[in-house]
Amino acid sequence: MQKSNWIIVTILVVASVLFLWMWQALQFSLVDNPVDIVVTVVWWLVIAAACVAIHWAEKKRRERIRTVFLAQGLAYNCETGVVRLDANASVVDALQKMLSSLNYGFDLAELPSNSRVRFQRIVRTSKFADNGNVWEGELVEVVQPGSPKPFSSRSELAHLMGEC
Repeated sequence: MQKSNWIIVTILVVASVLFLWMWQALQFSLVDNPVDIVVTVVWWLVIAAACVAIHWAEKKRRERIRTVFLAQGLAYNCETGVVRLDANASVVDALQKMLSSLNYGFDLAELPSNSRVRFQRIVRTSKFADNGNVWEGELVEVVQPGSPKPFSSRSELAHLMGEC
């Protein structure tokens, strides 16, 4: 079970115990009171808000993991680490292979501290599914970080990178 699933279960258990304690401490169990419905609504709102917040946080975490930094002959991803790229191969093919093999774990690879690599491009992938058939995101040139170039397919990314 992933960490986010355990967080959801923990929140549900803690909220359940808290509301059960409140129910007994305020003696709602003794009288049929209109406040019962308020407690019930608050309970479900807390649970729904927690689930939405956890889903949003997991989505953002996965987007950060899919971010790839590119240098001449190298690619860096926080899960796979530094990967050497074949000089004759397509960078987009290498990115697709790298993103397809991600397992979105919590153990992250760090960039070597003695590295003097200057990254030239950043590929931020917001959606990646079906082995790259669904691939959306943006390409950022490090020299112009304020003007990212969005792409919505593998072929658009190849065109932006000059591989077409």
